[in-house]
Amino acid sequence: MMRTALSTTLSAEGMFVLAEIADNRDALRTASDLTPDLILFSVNDVGLNDFERISALRQSLPNALIIVLVTGEIRSHFQSALEYGAHLVLTKSTPRSELLNALKKMLVKKIDPVTMQVN
Repeated sequence: MMRTALSTTLSAEGMFVLAEIADNRDALRTASDLTPDLILFSVNDVGLNDFERISALRQSLPNALIIVLVTGEIRSHFQSALEYGAHLVLTKSTPRSELLNALKKMLVKKIDPVTMQVN
């Protein structure tokens, strides 16, 4: 439900959504096939596998910006997501307007995903 609503909102804002993936296990394969500019990745509360997938995405797609959504404000999730390669971490409860603002800033300013410098 959240994924569909977010996809609809992004499309309404003029952003092109390449894919919606229900299972993070499919993220690397799908993202590698599509080579997106930005990956919005939702971390679940189960185990370390999602963080390892963030690292694999970062290694496989070094030019893609990775924004991670985490449940609640669990400090260790924020820290782990950044350590594993996320460029930005937000909570799933982040207001839609703030999320859209962050996405636009990262895409419009053309932030270099490797150096995090504005091009």
